[in-house]
Amino acid sequence: MGRFSDLSPSIIWVFLIFTLSLSSATRQIIWLMSLAGLIMFARRPRDFLETEGIRKFWIVLACFLLPAVFSLFGAINIERSLSGAVRFLAYGFAVWVLLQIKFDRSESHRLMSLVGAVMMLWVIDGLVQLLTGYSVFGNPLIELDSGQALVTGSLRTGYGSTLAILSPFYLEALRRTGGGALNSILALPLFAAIVMSGNEASMVHALAALAGYAFILRRLEPDAAVTSWLLSLLFSFSLAVLAGIMLGDTFSESVVGQAASDAYKAFDYLPIFWESAWSGFTDHWINGVGIRGWGSMVVSMESITVLPVSERWHPHMYALEVAVDTGVPGLVGYGLFFIFLGRRLFDARSEVALTSLVVILALFPLNSSVSFYSYFNGNILFLTLALLIALDRDIKPLPELDSLGQPDATGLQ
Repeated sequence: MGRFSDLSPSIIWVFLIFTLSLSSATRQIIWLMSLAGLIMFARRPRDFLETEGIRKFWIVLACFLLPAVFSLFGAINIERSLSGAVRFLAYGFAVWVLLQIKFDRSESHRLMSLVGAVMMLWVIDGLVQLLTGYSVFGNPLIELDSGQALVTGSLRTGYGSTLAILSPFYLEALRRTGGGALNSILALPLFAAIVMSGNEASMVHALAALAGYAFILRRLEPDAAVTSWLLSLLFSFSLAVLAGIMLGDTFSESVVGQAASDAYKAFDYLPIFWESAWSGFTDHWINGVGIRGWGSMVVSMESITVLPVSERWHPHMYALEVAVDTGVPGLVGYGLFFIFLGRRLFDARSEVALTSLVVILALFPLNSSVSFYSYFNGNILFLTLALLIALDRDIKPLPELDSLGQPDATGLQ
C-alpha cells in the first residue's frame, strides 16, 4: 500500500469520482478494494480495526446495514435484498484502502478544484447531448411521452442529482480563485445543466445544496464579500432555471432523441409510485419488504397498471424507499445518519463542513433520480463518506479557529 498512499490524494479521489460516469468501473474498483480490506481483516484484524477513522465509518454504515439485515427476515425478493446487504457490508472493508491515503489542507483545496473540472466536463457532455441528441460517450437524449426531454449525459438518470450533490465543491473552488462575484457566472452552466436534466427533484436538490453552502460560508466567514458572493450565486441559479427551461423547450423540438424506455417513463407517473410505496410501508412497517424489494412487491401485487413495472424499479423518492424497504428501523437509521452528519456542518474546518454537506446531499430525502440502494448511489455514498472521514482525520483546525469552541478534529461527535 505504500506506493498507493504516495500518490497525490486529490488525483486518486478525482479519478474515483470520474469513474461514476463510466458505469461499472467504479463498481469493480470498489469490489477490488473490499477484497483487499477483507484480506487485511482476515490476516491482521487488530491492525484493520485500529486504522484511524475506520470505526467512525462503520458507525455511519451501521445506520443502513443493520436495518438492511433486519429486513431480510421479511424480504419479498431475498436474492436482491441479500446482494444489496452484502454490497453495503463490502463498503466497510473497501474503506480500509482509501484510509491509507493521507490528506493535507492544500490537497483538499486541489481536490475541490479538480472535482470542479470534472463536473464542468459533465456539464459540457450534457449540453452536447441537448444540442446534438447524443452525449460525448454516445448516450442519447431521452424523450418522455409527455414531450419532456431529459438530459442525462454519461450519468444517465443520476445526471442532475450527481451535479447537485457535488456542487458545493465546485462553488467553493470558484470562490477560492479570487474572482469575486463575477465568478458566479461560471456557476450558471452547472445550474442550467441540473435544470435541463428534466427532474424537478434535482432542482430542489441543487437549491438545498446552495442553501447548505450558504449556511456554512456565512457561519465561517460572515463578511460582506461572502454575502455578495452568495447573492450572485442565487441570481445565477434563478437565471439558470429560466435559461434551462427555455433551452429545453427550444432544442427538444428540433432534436430527435430516443424514445424513453419504461424505466424513464416512470418519471411521468411518480405520484402513483409514491402512493404505492406508502401503502407498502403501512403494510410492512416493522422491517419492510427488504432492500431493493419494492419492485418485486408491486409486480406480485400488480398494483401499478400504467407501466409494466420491473422488480428492478424503485419508488423514486429516497425517504419512501427507505420506509417501504426497511420499515421503521430503516427510518430510525436514516434519521441517525442526518444527526451524525448534520453536526459536522458546524465544524470550524470548512473542508470538513463542506464534505459533510456533500454526504448529506448524497442521501437527500427527496431525491427521485436513482434508487437509494442502487450501485450508483451506494458508490457515491461510499466515496463521499470515506472522503469525509479522511479529511476529518487529517485536516487539523487552524489556530485562529480553536477559540470558536467547535468540535475537535476527531470523532463524529
